[in-house]
Amino acid sequence: MLAACGSDAPTRDEATREAQSAAVRQASASKAEQISTVLSAAAQPSPLKPVATATLDICHAGDTNGLWGHDEYRLTCRLSETRYFGTGSDLLDVLREVDKGAKASGLMPATTSAIEDVERYYAANGRTEDGLLLPLPGLSYFAPGHDSPIWVGWSQVSDPLNSQSVPDLTWPTVFVEAQPVDLDALRVGPLQRHQYLVTISSWTRYYEAPWPS
Repeated sequence: MLAACGSDAPTRDEATREAQSAAVRQASASKAEQISTVLSAAAQPSPLKPVATATLDICHAGDTNGLWGHDEYRLTCRLSETRYFGTGSDLLDVLREVDKGAKASGLMPATTSAIEDVERYYAANGRTEDGLLLPLPGLSYFAPGHDSPIWVGWSQVSDPLNSQSVPDLTWPTVFVEAQPVDLDALRVGPLQRHQYLVTISSWTRYYEAPWPS
């Protein structure tokens, strides 16, 4: 565990050592395997064509002072994974297959983002009765034993695609391990033959060091 020092906030060296410790790295590897399992459950079986995977493993040190309340934990680490897929013009049929496969794999759909909402959106051509644009819906699911939803999103390949940047290793960030994806490169590469980009993603906290009592 992190030792207390000064205002109870860990030093950079202290937090970095903890984030890189064998116990924390093992916790990361275990959660990475869990995320991979639930994302695979959401993607199979389906007609989606995998084109890339992005991951981010990041740890932040907590802070406290006399003016503001301190962070919830002295050290927090989280892991995320996003899988990118290409698909053709029959997007709604593909999303129905994804939903069917996710449910068959034991994932539970969130009531606020179900396939019925997606079907209503496309039946209305994405507009209200007054002709106003409706927000693009999404799909999300919960997996037993996994503490964060699994999100399914999509966009046209021709839409602007924003690649996720790798966070700088500047305080209070003390650990970053990332596998980013260049979406512009995907557009002129493996996505050239597809009309839509579909993403399936999730994240989890895998390590939380409490403040000293």
